[in-house]
Amino acid sequence: MNLPNALTVLRIILIPVFAVLWFVQFGSTVYSHFLWAAIVFLIASLTDFLDGKIARKHNEITNFGKIADPIADKALTFAAYFCIYAHLKPRNISAEFVTGVIFVCIILAREIAVTLMRMVYLRKGVALSAGIPGKIKTFTQMVLLFVAMLFIYSNEKSYTFVGTNTLSITKSVNVLVGIIMILTVWSGAYYFIKAKKSKQSKSSKKN
Repeated sequence: MNLPNALTVLRIILIPVFAVLWFVQFGSTVYSHFLWAAIVFLIASLTDFLDGKIARKHNEITNFGKIADPIADKALTFAAYFCIYAHLKPRNISAEFVTGVIFVCIILAREIAVTLMRMVYLRKGVALSAGIPGKIKTFTQMVLLFVAMLFIYSNEKSYTFVGTNTLSITKSVNVLVGIIMILTVWSGAYYFIKAKKSKQSKSSKKN
């Protein structure tokens, strides 16, 4: 259990903490639990960047890290999407809410497909490392999800820079998630092209 792996485990532990803080109101300050949940999400996101950086710098890359890190990453973002749209769900399903859910489903489908593909190739001895598109996607996703949480918190507190009703905040969050979806599809295409080239290169060496 080196430091990068410990950070990965910490991120996994913070996921249920984030979810509980998001849904459970506590203390005398109304809606402050959204802000605390956002802060926990930010801390968990930072561990995602630190563990990989430390592992590469000190050559502490392990098989556990190769498997656990992407799983922890996806679990954190899945939890964030679920919490955000569970809060935004209106009594009568709106077109804006359905649009957001479709965006999230596309994102989750890509994440699952790429994670499974990387695991399959890892078992074959081929490590598909994160490229520039994947890193841009991950960084942007973490930032925009954090901003979306702040949007919800500010809306509940009736701050004026976001809006004052569920429809306006849903539209605002959908814009952020739409940006994430575009980057997700782009980086997903990059991974599959990279995997295809890696397979062709391995086949040519055998021949």
